[in-house]
Amino acid sequence: MKKFLLGLLIFLILLGGLAWWQEWIVVENSLNDPKGKEFSFEIKGNNKEKGGEKNTGWLAKYNFENLRNRDDKSSKIKKIGRVLVVEAAREEFIKRGDLEGKSFDFESWAISFESNGKDISGMMNIPDKCQEKLCPTIIMIRGYADAEGYFIGSGSWKAADELARNGFITVSLDFLGFGLSDYESKDILEARFEKVMSVLDLIESVKEMEGVDKNRIGIWAHSNGGQIAISVLEITGGNYPTALWAPMTNPFPKSVLETIDESSESGMEVKEKIEEFEEDYDSELYAINNFYEWLEAPILIHQGDEDVWCEVKWQQELVEELELLGKDIDLDIRKGNDHNLKQSWDEVIKMDINFYRNNFWF
Repeated sequence: MKKFLLGLLIFLILLGGLAWWQEWIVVENSLNDPKGKEFSFEIKGNNKEKGGEKNTGWLAKYNFENLRNRDDKSSKIKKIGRVLVVEAAREEFIKRGDLEGKSFDFESWAISFESNGKDISGMMNIPDKCQEKLCPTIIMIRGYADAEGYFIGSGSWKAADELARNGFITVSLDFLGFGLSDYESKDILEARFEKVMSVLDLIESVKEMEGVDKNRIGIWAHSNGGQIAISVLEITGGNYPTALWAPMTNPFPKSVLETIDESSESGMEVKEKIEEFEEDYDSELYAINNFYEWLEAPILIHQGDEDVWCEVKWQQELVEELELLGKDIDLDIRKGNDHNLKQSWDEVIKMDINFYRNNFWF
């Protein structure tokens, strides 16, 4: 009997020690993880296997769900000088007779605001009459631009001028790394993602400006700026009437992968960067096509059928999807027009002015 009790006691001690040892393995591995991630462990004898959790890295703050929960930051929009290159361009257009009969009853300024701790430059037009009353305001988002030869207002100043002539305050941004802005991220994907955050903060900053009717804010965007604009509309769920010129609506990462030259060194670098990104993050959380139900703003799209960068098919597919969701969207296909819609520029900008007026009761 004593031998039986002694054996039982030894068995229980060994069993308890095994349980303690297994628990220690789990705790020890959790405590020693340098990234602070949570892991699941499967213990088989003396071996352990772990699987890392996706979407917890430093770029996770830029996914749409996290940006939707972010508190957007407003800052004071500061006037920092004249827009000298735009002024020179206007003079040249006047000499050519392209602006005959056009008024300039608005002020133009180079501006700066803050986003995510960095200064971003841009351009602002303020109609004279907005000194005395609240006016609707359009956020101008340009498309792709090379840093070489870039000037404040590039890619949007002509449309901004026409909108200002018709009573709209306009505010554009150059984005980080352009104009007089601070440097952009050295990480090529963060440099892309932070553009959306910049626009989110610009909208909040514009709402605090004198003369701005914060209940009548719209968006104008071109090309890659169109994808940024749709992202902003989804993340905010805001009613910001939006006119898009030849927008990049092919969702991320296809929007990048299908426009690079994979045979070039830079193209291969971008492709490899995206492949690395997708090992740690779910790219669908950064793609506009997964969040269409969040859209609450009316959208007008203009697309030329001779555009070599953005396809009519993309816009038609987008319109079809949004109409099925009951969203307010219209598509204007322009025959014989290129990516900049220069063949129908006057007609298109007039459509935009009427679009904004109808949505702002202006």
